Amino acid sequence: MAKFVVHYADLSGKLSSRVLEAKSERAALAQIEAGGLTPIRVESGENETVGRSAKTAKASTTRTGRIRTIKGGWARRRATMDFTHQLAAVAESGIPIIAGLKAVAEQTRNADLRAAVYRIASRVEGGKSLADALDGEPDFFPDIFIKTVAAGEAAGKVPEVLLALARYQEQEADTRGQIRSALLYPTLVAGSLVLATAFMLVFVVPQFVAMFEKFEGRLPLPTRILMAVSSAITQHYLIVLPILVATGFVIRRLLTYSSVRAWLDPRLLSLPVFGNLLLGVYMVRLVELLDLLMQAALPITQSLRVTADSMTNRALKQDVRTMLRAVEGGRSLTEAFNEARWLTPLVKRMLAIGEYAGRTDQIFAYLRKYYATQTQRSVKLLSTLVEPVLVGGLAVVVLFFALAIFLPMWKLLKLVGSA
Repeated sequence: MAKFVVHYADLSGKLSSRVLEAKSERAALAQIEAGGLTPIRVESGENETVGRSAKTAKASTTRTGRIRTIKGGWARRRATMDFTHQLAAVAESGIPIIAGLKAVAEQTRNADLRAAVYRIASRVEGGKSLADALDGEPDFFPDIFIKTVAAGEAAGKVPEVLLALARYQEQEADTRGQIRSALLYPTLVAGSLVLATAFMLVFVVPQFVAMFEKFEGRLPLPTRILMAVSSAITQHYLIVLPILVATGFVIRRLLTYSSVRAWLDPRLLSLPVFGNLLLGVYMVRLVELLDLLMQAALPITQSLRVTADSMTNRALKQDVRTMLRAVEGGRSLTEAFNEARWLTPLVKRMLAIGEYAGRTDQIFAYLRKYYATQTQRSVKLLSTLVEPVLVGGLAVVVLFFALAIFLPMWKLLKLVGSA
């Protein structure tokens, strides 16, 4: 057992601290929260190396405002979801966790995850809890996963928590798949349009430039614009291409700044159709997370803190943090939800009813299904609305090229006809 100094706030808001003996920082926090207190920070009482990985993760989250997420794309997320299902089966069957982890590792196809699972089994053999062992693999297991498993261990509900985590991962994968499917066709059309335009500018337009330059008088504006763009690409590509790459890099870099995201994210939610789709996706995530964390017996303050960190949209992150402060101040969950700006009226009213009737879990289940259905409808509507926009854009591009090329030719034909 190690000693930890936990700083916390009591129900009246008074700050205090307490020295506790626990296996890890997370266990010390669980002791404080079990007493109805709100932990603020935890420090090692005797060995600064204890809990270093958890401290590093927390410090990183504080500095960047981001929560740790699974890295590596769809394949790694899918492998992690399969691992969660298998580990849930192991926990439910009563197989010793170390033997179960090694068995899961043997049938894991992803080489990186297989190595990670073997390391996790080794840490558990060394005396660490499952949550602490998972915490050492940040590329596969995000904060929500670690904290939920830790709460499940404290409550003796590891199989139930793992099954709930697997369902949550499946819901996230379904939502990502729906959005990806809806954007596939527009992306292909837009990409084809860009390639066709580049081909015209590089190979077709230069064939007409020599002829157009022989015309007497002023060329039409579309023709001059087209010739200028084509000339810039074909003759100055060593300058144009680096500028385009640098512009893309700068835009991506700007999107990592808190001030830029704080300005952009609320405006994204205010967009006519796309904003409703985003809001529905975030409502599903918020309800899923709160339901999952409360099923895992995590205190409401800790549940709201983890949920806030998982929100990638700054406006909604701020909303959940506002709710957290309200609950920490002694207000009810219904009152805290009413403080939020972007939460939909349905969520606020249904949670108020659920809290009054003592059926918050049933309300969460209803809201989860409702917003999952709403997200599917929004995805279909977005796909339907994008098609005419793409057709209109294609028509504009074709018309511009036609005018730029054929207007001078018509002028030439008039000159020939009048000669």
